[in-house]
Amino acid sequence: MRRTRSTAALVAAAVVAGGLALASPAYADPTPTGTFRQLVGVGSDTTQDVLNALAGDTVNGKSYSGTAVKSAGGAGIASYDAIEPGTGSTSSNITTRSGGPSFLRPNGSGKGRLALSESLTGDKYPDSSGVAIKGQVDFARSSSGPSTSGTALTYIPFARDAVGVAVKGSALNSLTQDQLHDIYSGALTQVGGQTVHPKIPQSGSGTRKFFLAAIGLTDATLSPNIPTVQENQADAALTEDGALVPFSVGSWIAQNNGVAPDFSKDAAAAGGHLAAVQLPDDTGATSPVTTVNGKLAPVNAYYENATFGRDVYNVVPSRAIDPNSVFFDKDLYDVFVTTGSHDAALASDAAEGVIASFGFVNEPYNGSVSVNKHAKLGGLEESGIDTSTPSAPTGLKGAPGDASLKLSWTAPAPTGLPLTDYRITLTAPDGAVTVKDVPASATSYTFTGLANGAYSATVAGANLNGTGAAATWSGSVKFKSTTTATAATTAYGKIPKVVVTVAGSHGVAPTGKVTVKEGSTVLGTGTLDASGKVTIGLSNHLKVTTHTLSVSYAGNSKLNASSTTATLKITKATASVSSTAPSSISHTAQAKVTVKVTATGTTPGGTVRIYEGSKVLATGKLSGGKVTITLPKLSRGKHTLHAFYAGSATVAAKTGANFTIKST
Repeated sequence: MRRTRSTAALVAAAVVAGGLALASPAYADPTPTGTFRQLVGVGSDTTQDVLNALAGDTVNGKSYSGTAVKSAGGAGIASYDAIEPGTGSTSSNITTRSGGPSFLRPNGSGKGRLALSESLTGDKYPDSSGVAIKGQVDFARSSSGPSTSGTALTYIPFARDAVGVAVKGSALNSLTQDQLHDIYSGALTQVGGQTVHPKIPQSGSGTRKFFLAAIGLTDATLSPNIPTVQENQADAALTEDGALVPFSVGSWIAQNNGVAPDFSKDAAAAGGHLAAVQLPDDTGATSPVTTVNGKLAPVNAYYENATFGRDVYNVVPSRAIDPNSVFFDKDLYDVFVTTGSHDAALASDAAEGVIASFGFVNEPYNGSVSVNKHAKLGGLEESGIDTSTPSAPTGLKGAPGDASLKLSWTAPAPTGLPLTDYRITLTAPDGAVTVKDVPASATSYTFTGLANGAYSATVAGANLNGTGAAATWSGSVKFKSTTTATAATTAYGKIPKVVVTVAGSHGVAPTGKVTVKEGSTVLGTGTLDASGKVTIGLSNHLKVTTHTLSVSYAGNSKLNASSTTATLKITKATASVSSTAPSSISHTAQAKVTVKVTATGTTPGGTVRIYEGSKVLATGKLSGGKVTITLPKLSRGKHTLHAFYAGSATVAAKTGANFTIKST
């Protein structure tokens, strides 16, 4: 079972009396000793006991195992005290994971937040002389808000507490804010004839930080003559009349009601008590506590006061409670976060009963992660680190697909803290925003199942400090179209035709224009009919060769553009050769033969020869598809002749029909 702080007081007394030296235990806190649980918390003395109880441990002799808080997946809390149970040592070590490093126990809110920060960065805790504690802490108990600006850490309100002033001596029964300011600045040394002996909690204490702010001071303006004591331990602080020390009211109630380990009952028995304080704008003093059925209880007016009332927090990495983050920790979220229909396990009736029993007030906003509902955001609490976030990724491009969008980018320049992930947002035509987180190794992401319309997207790199500047893209997302095309072999001079069919996905009918090109030259265009088809006629004078055509559909308001290729073979035109010659001629005369060559869609040119058998008698050049050729004198007799067209680059060669000339 957990060794209580009352035991610690007895052991400490024995050490002083007998000069004994007690070794710090290697394992402590979650009971039994050596127990490890998933959700590790360190830090504030103010909330350590109630968190110990909520973890299901034994606190001040009472077991809280029946009301242990766990996540939906069964993960429990491991809450480690600010000082070592059983000895009161502030220099002992803790080990929070099986096989993990042993490191100095974080004492107070500030040290707890520092340990959480260095658990994230992997740096040494508490400084360069310590050990690296990456992954050893999941949350920090804190009785004060952030000390640094930023968004790396979320301060989740856990309960309402107040800071009172524990005093000894009737002259200090009632104090004002101004008196407290003057006492702790060193300007006021007596109240009501009583010399005052102010004490202040240790450096890093959330109660110290909060109290100084409440009375208008800082560590820099605090009197250097005021001694430091361990927070919330009245026995050690109220040792003489006129002594006073800031104190968590919840802790005072829990200790004096016997719920929390006791470091204050002896002081209370000797006249120590919480002073009434005149709250700002009030005309009289208000006591922080009242008595109900013989037990101390909070005074709500004091707790709710904006100056002396305070929220106490469980501080978690912001990315760990973001359901969109690649670092989302469902167990941490289940235990600590209340949002929408999701209630934190710490907000159950049983948990709130435990919280109230330790002197705190449950508020409806407990568990909220909204800065409008008492949550706070802060930066990493580690000095000397680069606090910059990544610059915007470069070269962001969007490639719309079939109801999809692929975004691609180049990583931004490195920062002091390494890039951890990218936050991508996509805003739909109806204004709905989709958020996606991807690891730092990714340089692209594809959204699918999108509706038609105009979209905008952002991509921003993140590191532990938070999300950096975003690159932006905007454009339209449409459905897929598929284009097919065929072209039949066509003779030169005839009109080649490309038959194009475009199909749309998701039942969308394609409409619009189709273009046929060869290289960069447009050969023809056409508009799709209602069935998504078009036949495009091209020039009938394309070169005789095999053409590779690009056929592209321009798309429409709902369909993406698409393209394909088609092969078109142009062959030479077929010629028709006709000859006109006299049927007879004197052997002393020269006959003239007129040859006409025709082809569809073109006027042939080139050479024509007149043959008798295989012998060439004469040649001529076509002009306008005709040529008249004068033959040599023919010997007497019957001569069977034919014309031969030799062809051209565009018209095939052709032999004409035989004709007869009789030479007399």
